[in-house]
Amino acid sequence: MNDVHEISFLGKKTFDQSFGHLFGDRKDLTDYLDRTFSIEKLKSSIVKQHNMYWIAYYGNVAVGYAKIQLDSSSEFIESVKACKLQKIYVLKEYLSMGIGAQLNQLIFDKAISNNSEYIWLSVLKSNERAVRFYEINSYTIVGEHPFSIGKEDFDFWVMSRKL
Repeated sequence: MNDVHEISFLGKKTFDQSFGHLFGDRKDLTDYLDRTFSIEKLKSSIVKQHNMYWIAYYGNVAVGYAKIQLDSSSEFIESVKACKLQKIYVLKEYLSMGIGAQLNQLIFDKAISNNSEYIWLSVLKSNERAVRFYEINSYTIVGEHPFSIGKEDFDFWVMSRKL
């Protein structure tokens, strides 16, 4: 439960680093970050049995985190034995150090031990670096959906991988 403060910090910081430039109104972004990464919301999320979190450290510094939701089906996948990769985020200055790949492997291992047949995720279409990362890790595009934050509208790919 002590991890919620690190996850909150990492969530806000990495989201801002990755997507902050896409917001015309900074208040829309800060409202979203405060709501999504509030300590109360994270405490509620972390105790749910189907949610799994990992924090990556470089030395003593928390530099990234990941979250999956076990037993989470998708309209784009035929199997109900699926889990959703909800987040893999790494601080900008640590991006090219293989930390995302290590977090990804932990997620695969957990999904497989949970007897999931598929893992799926949503990724911003314009986030070419992330799309490439997932393609390298054998995910394929299986659908798309919109998502809005404040006044901003975003288009996402749904990608999945058979385990």
